[in-house]
Amino acid sequence: MKAGFSRRNALLLSAMSLALTACLGGGSDADSSQAQPYGSMAAKEMRALAQDYSGRIVGTAQGDKAAAYLQSRLQAMGYAVQLQPFTFTTKAGVSYSSVNVVATKPGSSGKTVIVGAHYDSSNAYLGASAQGSLMPALQGLDDNASGVGVLLELASRLKNTATADTIQFVSFGAEEMGLRGSAAYLAQMSDADKKATRLMVNMDSLITGDTMYFHAGKVSTAANAKAGAARDLALQLARQYGIQAETNPGLDAAYPAGTGCCSDQETFDAAGIPVLAVEATNWKVGDNDGYQQVADVSLFPALAYLKASGASANTPAGATWHNPVYDNVAYLEAKLPGRVAQRAADFSRILTPLIADVANGKLALQ
Repeated sequence: MKAGFSRRNALLLSAMSLALTACLGGGSDADSSQAQPYGSMAAKEMRALAQDYSGRIVGTAQGDKAAAYLQSRLQAMGYAVQLQPFTFTTKAGVSYSSVNVVATKPGSSGKTVIVGAHYDSSNAYLGASAQGSLMPALQGLDDNASGVGVLLELASRLKNTATADTIQFVSFGAEEMGLRGSAAYLAQMSDADKKATRLMVNMDSLITGDTMYFHAGKVSTAANAKAGAARDLALQLARQYGIQAETNPGLDAAYPAGTGCCSDQETFDAAGIPVLAVEATNWKVGDNDGYQQVADVSLFPALAYLKASGASANTPAGATWHNPVYDNVAYLEAKLPGRVAQRAADFSRILTPLIADVANGKLALQ
């Protein structure tokens, strides 16, 4: 079986993005973002991606439309945007295609900072008869319209900021299928490219969790303690701004203190590239592995249809992961009022100066 993205689809995406850009009209979005409060653009983009492009599953029209939308938004900011198609085959022998959306802010130092977030939503239970029909309705506000929304605000705010390093803003496809988009991105990097990458920042699931977290990479920090400098700077900035933020306390031995897991930053960490993993969850409840996002499980009780489909281990009580009933704008804003706007503002406020400092060589990471 085959599904997904082809060269013809790439041309269609380009045409779709041009049409969207024309509809947006006006000047560069980057020109107006500086005057807006932190988080205003990010929160707006989170809701738009979640509500207008629900069911962003690899190989679906909604997935293609979401990629075209992101391309158009970045082009409206004045970026040159590259579509990076890739294909992969699952263990079951099913072939898929997807695309990374890459916007580049050129620099002159020969170094690069990568800022990433995956835009696809889960198809984890698409084959389960109990909920297969529900997955196209999965808005994925938390996982991961939230990360993409902050990425777009960062791209807008940093567009006209002087940086010595090149910055690449990458919306990854197929993260939910096994970090496939980040693997495809890394595969096209030469050894010289990898050595020239100063930092990879990854944002995933920023809304539901009780606590904001910043982590370094398990592999890269084991080889070089300096690789955790971006994590330490993020926590310092949070304290400076009066924002509550932490790093993994290491209560589960499988996840050492100060390091994160389970998203696209792992691909780069495994290659020895310093990473900053950005998320919101709760590493002090449940199994202490970050999979239970909130201490108050009454907010997100386990659902019978998830248990019936054998998915209960992946969707514990107190979590919204891959759950179309919970991970949507209406439910999250009702249960966590004000959270979307606050997290959008807090993460944007911390990451904007952090990325600018890193991209100007002000942080020793290697």
